[in-house]
Amino acid sequence: MKRKKLYRRICKILLTLILLWLVAGSVDYFRVHSFEKPIFARLDISTAKKDGGSGTFKGLGYSFDIEGNFIPEDEFPGVTQYKYYLFGNLMQERFRD
Repeated sequence: MKRKKLYRRICKILLTLILLWLVAGSVDYFRVHSFEKPIFARLDISTAKKDGGSGTFKGLGYSFDIEGNFIPEDEFPGVTQYKYYLFGNLMQERFRD
């Protein structure tokens, strides 16, 4: 009986973690797809550029290579192009017109 309760508790915890991962990844994907910076993925300092936001943003199992105009004087600020990777595989590449 105790073993069954432990198994259910572990399953609930794992399902909750998977759900949180899916939500975080979806939010980041739709923000970048709308040419905005991701919220949950963090900028990799080794790939960061001096424009204030271009570089590789890494999340748990996904990443974005982002280039954009992040200096306040830029005419069209924000993300101008991105590449979306899921578990190291290129899933999508998009440019803003």
